[in-house]
Amino acid sequence: MRRLELVKTLDPRTKLLLVVVISTLSIVVTDVLWQLGLFLFSLGLLHLGGIGPVKVFSRLRRFLVLFAAVLAIQSLFAPAGDPLLTIGSLHVITRGGLIKGASVILRMLTIISSAMLLLTSGPMRLVLGLIHLRIPYEIAFMVLLAIRFLPVLGEEVRDALTAIQLRGVRIKEIPLGQKIRVYTYIFMPVVVSALLKAKKTAVAMEARAFRAHTQRTYLDELTLGRKDYAIMAATLLTGCGLCTIYLLGR
Repeated sequence: MRRLELVKTLDPRTKLLLVVVISTLSIVVTDVLWQLGLFLFSLGLLHLGGIGPVKVFSRLRRFLVLFAAVLAIQSLFAPAGDPLLTIGSLHVITRGGLIKGASVILRMLTIISSAMLLLTSGPMRLVLGLIHLRIPYEIAFMVLLAIRFLPVLGEEVRDALTAIQLRGVRIKEIPLGQKIRVYTYIFMPVVVSALLKAKKTAVAMEARAFRAHTQRTYLDELTLGRKDYAIMAATLLTGCGLCTIYLLGR
């Protein structure tokens, strides 16, 4: 429990630095074993933050089709090594292609899982962290609105799909062309609803004199503690060291 509290109570700026360093390393390195190590490290951080592997993979499950497509495309258009599946003279699946596809997938998994580390901080604390990093308040407020609106939009899409299914439409069983048409029918009402909510939010912001003063005060304030400075220093040193070791070892 203390470990979970330690990670959750870290300053959002510390978590942002962790995400930036891990994401940068995942882009720089191309070796599959290095990518796997970064992904496992991200999972370990999430576990210490109270987000277990089961919860992580349940959220990544929606990307399975995309991962399978990436693996197939890399194997088909970037063949290398011994062929594993050949149709005529075409090498459909090769060992090198699978390795390249696995590297791309691990890179995507690492970036997504490291970004999930920000979920351990509240939206307002994350916005305050961006403001303390000299990000303009308007942009930070846009981030807060996006964090607030995305779950609402997802819920509206699910409600629309439920309403269609209650009318006897089995979306999973209909052909692809009809399925796309159904989703286009859902898209317009959801967009209109989002625009109406955005309009109401804009009116409320204007009523409260948004941007009337250049300097703002906040109820909560962020302060970097010793553990934040220690973790930030260790993150930078470790990231630079790993990047140097990898580049020199190529």
